[in-house]
Amino acid sequence: MMFIEQRLLDCVAYGSEFGHVFKTRIVTLESGHERRASLWSLPLGRYSIRYNLIKDEHHQAVRHAHLVCRGAAIAFRFKDWVDYRADNEPLGVADGSLQTFQLNKGYPFGGQTLHKPIKKPVSVQIFGNAHPIPATIDYTSGQVQLTAPAGSVLTWSGEFDIPVRFASDRLDLEPVTHQGGQFLLATDVELIEVRQ
Repeated sequence: MMFIEQRLLDCVAYGSEFGHVFKTRIVTLESGHERRASLWSLPLGRYSIRYNLIKDEHHQAVRHAHLVCRGAAIAFRFKDWVDYRADNEPLGVADGSLQTFQLNKGYPFGGQTLHKPIKKPVSVQIFGNAHPIPATIDYTSGQVQLTAPAGSVLTWSGEFDIPVRFASDRLDLEPVTHQGGQFLLATDVELIEVRQ
């Protein structure tokens, strides 16, 4: 699938919503007990973004992005303001040879940890035994190549984007509200994370 390596506007307004969704099949038995089957091992982000307090040209930038992406057809980068940083995340253990790792971020709770792959890093620093080490970062996939002394504990810190698409092929503009001859967005912009 085509992907545009460009981030949509960072200037979201108060009232925007950032969340995620899983898919679970739940069957309630006659006894009242439930059988639950998790159909997705990882969540997908869902975003309702308000751009009502931004500059006129930013409304046009969102409109242009929607046009270029052909509505929901093409995905792009988005900054999830609720979750865009990684700090000292485990990467692996070096074996002294050239190795490839996938960036990921862990979310611990109750002795369990969900590991989410980070596919769209923005800034990355790799550490070996808590010291910065050189590495080659693929910012389009989150893959890291490095060579470090055998036994080095590898971690990473940095910021990342989320791959998303517009939730709808439709984007409404409000003809009543305009400034400087430009029409403004009439509704919130709905975005959905895509798997890569």
